[in-house]
Amino acid sequence: MILYKYKETETAIHAAKKAGEEVLRFYNSNFKSYKKEDDSVLTDADIASEKAIVSEIEKYNYGILSEETVDDLSRLQEKRVWIIDPLDGTRDFINKTGDFSIMIALVENNFPILGVVYKPTEDKLYFAEKDNGSYLLEKDNKIQKLSVSEKKSIEEAVFIFSRSHLAEEERQFIEKNNIKNIIQCGSVGLKIGLIAEKKVDCYISFSDKTSQWDTCAPEIILEEAGGKMTDLNGERFVYNREELKNLNG
Repeated sequence: MILYKYKETETAIHAAKKAGEEVLRFYNSNFKSYKKEDDSVLTDADIASEKAIVSEIEKYNYGILSEETVDDLSRLQEKRVWIIDPLDGTRDFINKTGDFSIMIALVENNFPILGVVYKPTEDKLYFAEKDNGSYLLEKDNKIQKLSVSEKKSIEEAVFIFSRSHLAEEERQFIEKNNIKNIIQCGSVGLKIGLIAEKKVDCYISFSDKTSQWDTCAPEIILEEAGGKMTDLNGERFVYNREELKNLNG
């Protein structure tokens, strides 16, 4: 049995599962998708998921940064801020690969203190709290404590890359380093979850397109499992900042 360090963790887990029910309702029926101004894709499920999450977490009166809500920057004045991706891996949702997730993190003074990544198609939920470990909760309510692999070399490592957004720089990296062991997956959260489970070892993205909500919940899950997430310069991510994009990969 896990003793939660923060009462908000239980709320975030409940919110992710509630949102997952909404997402699956659309996934198993006809849904509409739309092009946003930045050319990314939005579906009815994204909107329903966000609504379900916010209805659970708004009672705390913290700031909220979510992908599908207009950012009014009032969150910058807050010590604690929820950072949400209501549907990470929208293209995989549309293509029905199953590789999409719901991600919820709580940030305190610019760094995550808890994170939840939920894969509705398998009822599989990763969660972590600062200094309290990283865990996988599966559909049979079995809880597994997570820790990353101890592989040290590129030759023996299994790499994971994006299925639908593989960049030319990443192709060159694979070729240059003669990487043979490769898995491709949709959601960033699920990629990181697989690293925390020791099923893969490393994820590299050269893209400047990921945003704070793509990395926040996965970061604490990875770090509490003994891993590390940085930008391509080796710098740690800072959250609840004005710039939404992770410009340095």
